[in-house]
Amino acid sequence: MTAPTGLLSWLASSRPRIAVPTITVLYGDLRTGRIIDSLDVTGCSWAQVLNDAGAVDSVTVEEHEVRAKNLRYTAPAAKTFLAVDVDGQIQEAGPIWSRGWDDSGNGLLTLGAAGLWSLFDHRKVLPVLNPAVRVQDMNLGAAGTDLAGIAIVLLMQAMAHVGGNLPLILPAPLAGTRTEVFPGFQLLWLGEQLRQITARENGPDIRFRPRYTADKLGIEWVMEAGTEIAPLLTQAGDDHYFDRTVPSTPVVNVITDEDATVMGQRAWVTGEGQAEGTLIATDYDGTQIDDGYPLLEVDEARSSVTDQDTLDGHAVNLRTRSARPIERWKVIVRAEAARGVLAGDFARVVNRQGHAWLPDGESFMRVERKTGDLGGDVTLEMYELAAV
Repeated sequence: MTAPTGLLSWLASSRPRIAVPTITVLYGDLRTGRIIDSLDVTGCSWAQVLNDAGAVDSVTVEEHEVRAKNLRYTAPAAKTFLAVDVDGQIQEAGPIWSRGWDDSGNGLLTLGAAGLWSLFDHRKVLPVLNPAVRVQDMNLGAAGTDLAGIAIVLLMQAMAHVGGNLPLILPAPLAGTRTEVFPGFQLLWLGEQLRQITARENGPDIRFRPRYTADKLGIEWVMEAGTEIAPLLTQAGDDHYFDRTVPSTPVVNVITDEDATVMGQRAWVTGEGQAEGTLIATDYDGTQIDDGYPLLEVDEARSSVTDQDTLDGHAVNLRTRSARPIERWKVIVRAEAARGVLAGDFARVVNRQGHAWLPDGESFMRVERKTGDLGGDVTLEMYELAAV
């Protein structure tokens, strides 16, 4: 028996329609931000990460597009950026670091780029060079500001070098009580110093958020940073809400992974120095020991830290973030449901009652990574926060 045509039409129209995002890959000049063109790609993955470089990776371009746009010469590595636009919003952008060609079949180019932070992994923390002064005798200092302000001063100085200019908008440093000196003889990497600032006690989140310029002909990056009073970068409005209990849920899947190897009740941090002269800081909380846990210890090295109080702050921070296992959730959602989500945002995931593994009801989470590809889904990597 064949169903009536009208019934088939009604059944088709009653199914929920899944919106397919419009995804565009762009390339352009890194130092000016000017867009050269879009790319017709057959593959692409991207990642938005907090306090580190994101990625625009595995970008595959077929031979006819490579030839038409002369990409070997118009998209040189390090000089050119890649950017991914999803429904009119730039998700991630940064310099191309790898280009690979496969000559089998019709030929395939694979491009790999990372977020703007990656550029600062190739820049030293130094004042503008002076031929009359040895680098060993140079210092770069920041005073009368907060931790985010120190990061801003380092970036301003990096952009003052010849060839250091970037379409990067920096906020004005806030007033504070911090004073730090970065000796030239240490030849410190800027990217790592930014990471170390975010990892300190009350260290601010830092990100370089790409967006279109006002004329839509280029992109620019905006540095966003927390403060020592409010260090977290997150959305200004309500938490993002992903309810798995409703029929029209945008949640496709949830995958979790718990790691207890990061736990420790006693933390050790080493600073500058050698042998018996090495600076050492420690911090301890015996609450878990009283609950029956075995003593666990964690450590990290901060070889550039010369101040004991600063090192003590690192120890407190390490012990605090090592207090419990890390359980990360990968919440896979329809792309349209995550269009406005940024790494760092708060989210609430509502689970079904009586689940075999996931906690009942609402879990309060923070997004630390957002990834996508050319498909219709986005993965939000989260970790759980204390309920509020």
